[in-house]
Amino acid sequence: MSSVILVGMPGVGKTTVGTELARSLNLPFIDLDEVFAREENASPADYIRAHGEAAFRARESALITRVVTGDAAVYATGGGAVVDPIARWHLWHAGTVVWLDAPDHVLRNRLSMDETQRPLTTTAEQLAERRTQRLPYYRAADIHVDSTAQAERIAAHIAEQLADLSRARAAGRPDPGRLLFKMMTRRDHPMGPAQATIAFADRLPGAFLSDLFADASAGTPVLVADKNPAAAHPDLMSILPSSRQWLLDAGEKNKRLATAEALLEFAASVRAERKDAWLALGGGTTGDLVGTAAALYMRGAPLIQLPTTWLAMSDAAIGGKVAVDLSAAKNSAGAFWPPVAVIADVSTLTSLPRDLLLDGMGETLKSGLIGDPWLFDLVEAKGRAALSTSEPDLAARYAMIERSALLKLGVVERDPFEEGERRNLNLGHTIGHALEIESGYRLPHGRAVILGLRAVAHIARGRGADPAFIQRIDDVAADLGFELTRRFDPAVVTSALKGDKKSHRGKVRWILPMALGEVVQADDVSEAEIDAALAAISE
Repeated sequence: MSSVILVGMPGVGKTTVGTELARSLNLPFIDLDEVFAREENASPADYIRAHGEAAFRARESALITRVVTGDAAVYATGGGAVVDPIARWHLWHAGTVVWLDAPDHVLRNRLSMDETQRPLTTTAEQLAERRTQRLPYYRAADIHVDSTAQAERIAAHIAEQLADLSRARAAGRPDPGRLLFKMMTRRDHPMGPAQATIAFADRLPGAFLSDLFADASAGTPVLVADKNPAAAHPDLMSILPSSRQWLLDAGEKNKRLATAEALLEFAASVRAERKDAWLALGGGTTGDLVGTAAALYMRGAPLIQLPTTWLAMSDAAIGGKVAVDLSAAKNSAGAFWPPVAVIADVSTLTSLPRDLLLDGMGETLKSGLIGDPWLFDLVEAKGRAALSTSEPDLAARYAMIERSALLKLGVVERDPFEEGERRNLNLGHTIGHALEIESGYRLPHGRAVILGLRAVAHIARGRGADPAFIQRIDDVAADLGFELTRRFDPAVVTSALKGDKKSHRGKVRWILPMALGEVVQADDVSEAEIDAALAAISE
């Protein structure tokens, strides 16, 4: 039998229920908070008071990574152990995850009688805030149990559900896969649902997809899939609807209005209705193309993004901007059409070559620079291991993708229509897009972004950014394998900049990295600064 991992808010009874469950299953019981206290000579509460929550989470994650890979046991976790994506990856892959749940008023009553004062949940407001923060992780558990009953009854109920799972596996049913993250986020559009589902998985559970499609699509969805992931992942294709399926050759060359029109004609030919969802399986260009067609079809059909590349999972599939290219400008014909769901299966990344993984890493590095120093530090420490195709650090890879996506989700929720903060997500993209156009779209997007980022970092240095910070960007990019310079025609790039869709009254809005986690917007960058920036990335 594999391990059983109990997760949930403080006060749900993980230790009490875990002790009883371990006895009934004849497994050891391990309280990870107690292990932490023995190794650190301080309780988690005392450690947080002395060193802060961030330092505690780092030590807790390292302990979890080491401990849960041992023999089968029943593990009780700390309430916030699920927040760290690396710790969660290891917990979820160690066995069956059980979410013990109880209403806040029950938790407050239990915690008030606990001798241990918990610094992160001392008030009702803190408890509610922590629950909201952690729900996307708890919702990804295999089993959800109400923990307001007696411990013996709860343990018996969990044991019954574990036995059902065991019988299903013994009967030869395929492994259903693992959800790792599931959240509901605001969907800012007057048409369609008010909320969207965002989920990450390591192999998508078929039952989860079936329920999602039933909720999001009135009839059979229209599936548009990139031929490459469709061929590489037959197991995934087998759990997707196939009667209205279109396979395409993805890439910027086909991200044009003519292809969108062909998709619209196909949907009409199979009599797809307005409330039949469109599924986009593939990378960023597929999501953009299908999203544009869905936005146009009968004035707006539900869109479900199924990204299969690092770039799409961490950035392109999220946010609701969809577009196709025009000859002189990238992403210039499109709409704000937020998906009703973004469902990412990170196992699809195992079929990709390093070059395509590196393309996505460009967006992740950008995200860390904009507003997540933890992410940038992780990329700096484990980026090469995450990019490996022979022995990858899958936990670090997943963490980088999730944190990138969360950063963008937060920005988009605060500024859905790119009136202010959301423009920061264009860091590196202004010159990056111009370089893509100059190359005839032969230059991959992620590498174009890194070159564009280096160019604006040169401008930022001239405006007071710390040279050591700018050098750090170069060092990390070079270590990951990005080219720091490129041969290009500066006149063509300069001309392409004039067609940038973010221009306002003839002025380009520039995003400049001034420090880790701090960018500024500027519309007064001179031609001399631009020329010097292009020279800095030119061979």
